[in-house]
Amino acid sequence: MAEVRMIKRLRRRIRHRGRASQVPIYLGKQIRFFIYQSDWKVLPMAAIIAALVSMVIRRDFFLTMEGNLKGAFALTCVAIWNGCFNSIQSICRERPIIKREHRSGMHISSYVVSHMIYQFALCLAQTGLSVYVMQMMGVTFPTPGFLTRWMILDVGVSMLLISYASDMLSLFISSVAHTTTGAMTVMPFVLIFQLVFSGGLLPLPDWTRPLANYTISNYGIKVIAAQSGYNEAPMVTAWNTLYKMRDNEIGGTITLGQILDLLGDEDNAFLDSREDMEIIPSFTVGAAAKIFAAADEILHVTDREIIHALSLRETLTALLQMEGLEALWSQVLVPGTEGVAAVTAGDMLESLLADESAQAVLDQEVGSSTTLGEILEAFGVEETVQEMQDERINQAVTLGEIREFLVGNEALEAYRDRAFTFRMTVGDLLDLFGEENVQTVIQEKTAAASYNPDYDRTARNVLRNWMMLMAFGLAFAALATISLELIDRDKR
Repeated sequence: MAEVRMIKRLRRRIRHRGRASQVPIYLGKQIRFFIYQSDWKVLPMAAIIAALVSMVIRRDFFLTMEGNLKGAFALTCVAIWNGCFNSIQSICRERPIIKREHRSGMHISSYVVSHMIYQFALCLAQTGLSVYVMQMMGVTFPTPGFLTRWMILDVGVSMLLISYASDMLSLFISSVAHTTTGAMTVMPFVLIFQLVFSGGLLPLPDWTRPLANYTISNYGIKVIAAQSGYNEAPMVTAWNTLYKMRDNEIGGTITLGQILDLLGDEDNAFLDSREDMEIIPSFTVGAAAKIFAAADEILHVTDREIIHALSLRETLTALLQMEGLEALWSQVLVPGTEGVAAVTAGDMLESLLADESAQAVLDQEVGSSTTLGEILEAFGVEETVQEMQDERINQAVTLGEIREFLVGNEALEAYRDRAFTFRMTVGDLLDLFGEENVQTVIQEKTAAASYNPDYDRTARNVLRNWMMLMAFGLAFAALATISLELIDRDKR
């Protein structure tokens, strides 16, 4: 009976026995800790961390696939770091006080709710300060945002939820740990687990991938990567690496026999799987004409002279030197007499070419020069092409047909030892195929290969990850409450 009367007297001394009425009291206590126990130091630390991270991500965040993933990972790390160190010591440092207050009538749920409100306000201040510092440091947030009018607000909401979920995780650890030393000892392992098993920058073995579903960082990276447009951005690493190799020389010496042996290798899976690949496609007259027209714009083939204008001297000289006309030029025109040699047709022609009085006549042009274009026009080739543009010029030639023709060819086997030497740089190849064309192809192909459905820029995807982060925060807050409800069983 004495014990019952003592409990009744203690209850009369407690002015605030309701759960709701106790929350403001503990909020006031947290504010005093913020002011007098130097908890405010987490704000400048958040600004410093944000500034350091901004130096790394500001150049390519929101611009490339690699930049978006790197930025998502970095911002997730910032948010997790801020959240974890906000509350890792908040409960264990006053564990004896909590135990006494709980025995005197304190509600654990009121205590945890006050922490949830206070830590949310602290995470909100850290997040706002962090995104402000990042913007000041040169991180360009595009406008408009994805779900809101400002991308900085979209990313800020994600960082706030990541930070708050991490904060509640640390609150739970602090509620389990009996000392601040024990809590700080556990914290590095928690951070390593969160970052290594995030499934972001570090690829995970198949058997460890399910662990990513139990990390806050996994959903944080997914939501920020989706907001930044990871799948819509170009992948530039492969192209940048290739461009740095412009001056690298490639090539070597290969013999015809090595080429024939390669083509004749029956175990070559690469060639066997491409037997039907067309090496020389089938062309129509119209397609060939278009290719010729495109080449003519660069090479100006039709402007080249096929028939050159010749002078009378050049014509006669060419006739005099032409093989097969020796009998004509050796014919005797004036028979020789005693002391006078006979005069042949060739002698007459050579005398004419050497006659000074005939030089003006000999220099006159016979005919005129003619270009390829004029000849084609004269023969009406353009009209013929128009009429026959759908006619096939050739049949397509496959890799298998080329292999069949080359392998075992006796004429080629006789030249097996003939060597071919080629030397060129990567830059020469880029210039040959067109640098911009190669860049476009490489970036498109690597971007397609790096596509990740988890990073789709859809409202459903973003909201789903936000909901998971909120679920993590509430779950860890509930676990912290359950842990503290058992504090009376702690014998220490």
